[in-house]
Amino acid sequence: MFTVNKDNRAQYYKYLARLNYEAARAADDQVGFWPGYEIAAPPPVMVLCAHAIELSLKAFLLDQGADDNHVRRIGHDLVQGWEECLELGAEPDEVDVNILAIISDLLGSHRLRYGEPSVLGTVPVFGPLSTLCEKCLSICGAPTKAQILGDV
Repeated sequence: MFTVNKDNRAQYYKYLARLNYEAARAADDQVGFWPGYEIAAPPPVMVLCAHAIELSLKAFLLDQGADDNHVRRIGHDLVQGWEECLELGAEPDEVDVNILAIISDLLGSHRLRYGEPSVLGTVPVFGPLSTLCEKCLSICGAPTKAQILGDV
């Protein structure tokens, strides 16, 4: 049985971040063109993307030597996670902080779960959200789908 511990948590987060993102892409391919999602990604897609971003940021922090318990206490605050990544050397131009703030609010407040709008007044479309996910996956060094499947 696979277990996660402090020695392999960052690697597991990277794998799980990729898994969430690939699931989000597949879900968007299936329901992203349904009526009503022309101007916003479907809520399940946003949740999967938010988790991919969260796990990517946490993996970066762990790889940079951040304390495991501290990283876990960041919770769903993606903005705090990104700010801490910047403190540990992430490049400031890597992510769109506006999209990050919106998805962070939606995830942390559980507004996605209940269909409520962000306090920031908007929700992201899949394109910019997908770009943010890809940048976060790159920042943490997450494996590609091809690497996971052994196609490389």
